[in-house]
Amino acid sequence: MTDTRRSGRRGAQALWSCPLCGVKLVTRNSSHSCGPFSVEAFLRGKSDAGRDLFRRFVAVVERCGPCSLAPAKTRVAFVAQVRFASVNRVGGNYIDVHFVLPRVIDSPRFSKVDHFGKLYVHHLRLRGPREFDRQLTHWLGQSYAEYGRREWLKDKPSRR
Repeated sequence: MTDTRRSGRRGAQALWSCPLCGVKLVTRNSSHSCGPFSVEAFLRGKSDAGRDLFRRFVAVVERCGPCSLAPAKTRVAFVAQVRFASVNRVGGNYIDVHFVLPRVIDSPRFSKVDHFGKLYVHHLRLRGPREFDRQLTHWLGQSYAEYGRREWLKDKPSRR
């Protein structure tokens, strides 16, 4: 597994690469954790169960469409045009993740939902293979398209 997977789509805005660490960002000189971070270092010392859950999450996110892994000091983010989802913690038998949408989803599965301006960050803990279900796949697909691909910023048809 590499940290720099990226495949393009026609019409997608090119991402800027930090000259110091190589991370890809939507705008030049965006704030980020600049350093020699890797998925391998993030997973170092984690349990087999935690690593398996991480790999399952990566597989679900990659089915949404082309994206890159963006490891940082405390998380591994997933980037389409912007960071739309992250694995924030790998525990012994769980992973803590989040994804971003321009709207709130009401579900008891979320440990919390943060509201930042026009965006909502949905946090959940995944404890086993059964939790990688259609609902999670659907939510991640929506996050990828709406926020990650920035579709939420496209002009809506005017009402006359």
